[in-house]
Amino acid sequence: MATTTIHASGAKLNICIKGQSFFTGREAFKKAIEVANCVAELKQCGLSEDDIQLLNVSTEVESGMLTKSSKANYHLLVNCESIESLGRILSTIASQKNAQMTAIAWQYSNLEQTKRDLLQSAVVKTKNVAQSIADSLAVRLVGVHQLSYKVTGLDTEMQIRESNDFMDAMVMRSKTRTEALDNLNLSHTSKVVLAVTAEFMVDTFKQASN
Repeated sequence: MATTTIHASGAKLNICIKGQSFFTGREAFKKAIEVANCVAELKQCGLSEDDIQLLNVSTEVESGMLTKSSKANYHLLVNCESIESLGRILSTIASQKNAQMTAIAWQYSNLEQTKRDLLQSAVVKTKNVAQSIADSLAVRLVGVHQLSYKVTGLDTEMQIRESNDFMDAMVMRSKTRTEALDNLNLSHTSKVVLAVTAEFMVDTFKQASN
């Protein structure tokens, strides 16, 4: 087994924007006022159009005693490549009356190389343990029959946010302006664990002489 701690380099955010009118595709960015306003503010944080995607649009119907009305929920995916910009982006989302972050997935640079380095380290440790056992049994390792590994600890999948406490705090910061938005940095670290399971082949045991 091998472990290391890595720092997130960016994040992908799912946000939901409630709108009064229903549009799909690129029209949503132009004609849905709530979406257009939010996207315009996000661009001020350094994001481009390619960093903001419309995932889907759903309708929300409200029925009253005499009336029935429908609203649109716009679900957007925001790609924040720089962790230094994340605080400002979250503050911008929180300051929008109709927008809310619903999920986050952390991104890590050089992740595949990190996995390869961990795998190499774990395999060496596993072989050394197997060799030590073989020496104790007075047998010789002749090969590997089977080897597998599992990586845990990464937060690369979308995590649903169950609490709005953090977003509420960001709203208060945005409203009071107690510090510059450029300084609202966030960090995220993960302890990555790579475990190796291996089956080695050995020589047959030597029979003890009488």
